[in-house]
Amino acid sequence: MTTMKPASSGDHYLFDNGSDLGAQQLNSLSALFDAHTRSVLNSLPLSASPRSLEIGAGNGSVARMIAEHSDGQVLAIDLDTTHLPKTPGVEPRRHDIREGVPAGPFDLIHARIVLTHLTAREEIFASLVDGLAPGGWLVLADVGLAEELLVAPEESDHEVWRNYNDAAYRQVGPAAGHDYSWADRTEAAMFAAGLSDVVAEHVVPLARGGGPWAMYQSNLSRQAEVPLLATGLSMEDMERYRTMLTEPEFRARIFSLTYTAGRKPAA
Repeated sequence: MTTMKPASSGDHYLFDNGSDLGAQQLNSLSALFDAHTRSVLNSLPLSASPRSLEIGAGNGSVARMIAEHSDGQVLAIDLDTTHLPKTPGVEPRRHDIREGVPAGPFDLIHARIVLTHLTAREEIFASLVDGLAPGGWLVLADVGLAEELLVAPEESDHEVWRNYNDAAYRQVGPAAGHDYSWADRTEAAMFAAGLSDVVAEHVVPLARGGGPWAMYQSNLSRQAEVPLLATGLSMEDMERYRTMLTEPEFRARIFSLTYTAGRKPAA
């Protein structure tokens, strides 16, 4: 059994899910990702009435999805349960996954854009594998970086793009414990942990000016404005970046998302 380390003082979540911007972020995540998440989860051959764990449950959309599809019980945990209502088949619980996995075993453990943000991700990953029942599935979705500006409304926007990305993804994110390479390492980690039937799917969405991906990025920039400006990013570049995201000509690939699933061998 894996022993968890105390939460690292280097981890500090940049986004306040309890705020209005946080609520908008959670709703955007649901709108952007839930259809793909549903497709992945629906493809799994789960046992009858499975016991499931949803980590970083946010507004509960995935937990409800699992409960409705599987007719089982879902324990939905998050640091902030402000937007996580109790619904049929879903038990919300305030819990920090860095303090350990709730008592299992679980037939399904799912986490979307969680381990990317945590410095103890490898220890947490090992504890999630331990928390699976024989035959149980671990499904992790994490983000990487694409950072490809395809169409800039103005020529000078290329420099704004570089300045913002440097501040966000090479300074603020890493300082908060983020590791954008984890998503690409998850498949190998599952094989190394002895999971079987491992599959991975890599998705690189296109962000269009004024579209949901661009507006999600704008939301993140507002929530992380203070640390972003503390890197030396100018307010002029910040404002131009946000304006760029609204302009119809804007096209970019900002994030990639990798879904990885693996099954614990039956006893």
